[in-house]
Parts: sequence; C-alpha cells; structure tokens
Amino acid sequence: MQGCRNFRRGFVLTVVLGLSGSAQAQDSAPRGNKNSQAQSSKCTVAGQWHNDRGSGVNFTCGADGQLSGTYNTHLGAPDKGQSFPLTGWVEGDNLTFTVNFKGYGSITAWAGQIEEVGGEPQLKTLWHLTRDISEEQEPADMWASVTAGASVFTRAENAAEPN
Repeated sequence: MQGCRNFRRGFVLTVVLGLSGSAQAQDSAPRGNKNSQAQSSKCTVAGQWHNDRGSGVNFTCGADGQLSGTYNTHLGAPDKGQSFPLTGWVEGDNLTFTVNFKGYGSITAWAGQIEEVGGEPQLKTLWHLTRDISEEQEPADMWASVTAGASVFTRAENAAEPN
C-alpha cells in the first residue's frame, strides 16, 4: 500500500511539473504574427523621424532589435538644437525607446507600433514623462510627476519640418 501511495505522489508530481513546464514554454513562445521572427531580423525604423509636436528622432538599429540614436525635443526648457541619447528596442512592428533629458530632471519613454497610413510608415506611440519633484512634495504630488500622452512620428522626408 505504501508503494502505491508513493507511486501516486510521484505520478501526480510528474504531471504537475510537466504541465507547469509546458505552460512556461507556451508563455515564452512568440505570439501574434507568424512572420515575427522574420520581421524582427530587419529594422524598418532606422533614420530620421519627426513627431506631431515638432520634435525629431534619429534611430540607429543594432543587433537583436536594439535601438540607439538621438532625440531633439521641440518642447520645454532644453535648447531646440540640443540632442539627447536614446535607447530602445524594436520587435516586428512594436517599438519602445527612452530618453533621459539629463540636466532637466525628466525622463520620457515611448511605446507603440509601426503602421502604414496612406502608403507611408508612421510610428504611433504612447508616452510617459516623469519629472523630478522635491522630497517634500513627493507624498502629495508623486503621481502628478508623471505625464502621459500620445505622439505620431512620420519619416523626416515625409514630415513637415519643425518650426
């Protein structure tokens, strides 16, 4: 009887672990477009883009979908000619990038998708900007330090030049 009970425990444990491993493998499997592996090997965002707020970005594609480049803001305190480094990722039609506006107390992150509109590529993104607030203000204003919005980027040769 003891041997049968040990067998059942071992069998149940094996089934549970097997299902758990199967679920983990399924969770890590690529989703969405069947061509995502083919799409991720080519970077379609390299080059210059402008957004609907007049700011510009220049993407350089690295290995495995890594993005680097520069961002020139047309808003806020920085000089309009000042460039800030960016880092990010592109995977298929998805991209994300972050800019540290060093010296100005803010960091912004964009995430979105590449979409063809009227035969031209657009980067449709949502962004979050966080700004530093004083220690004294943190208890009352912590969430007020985060601003969110949306931006659409078009290729520089297709976009109206910023003012």
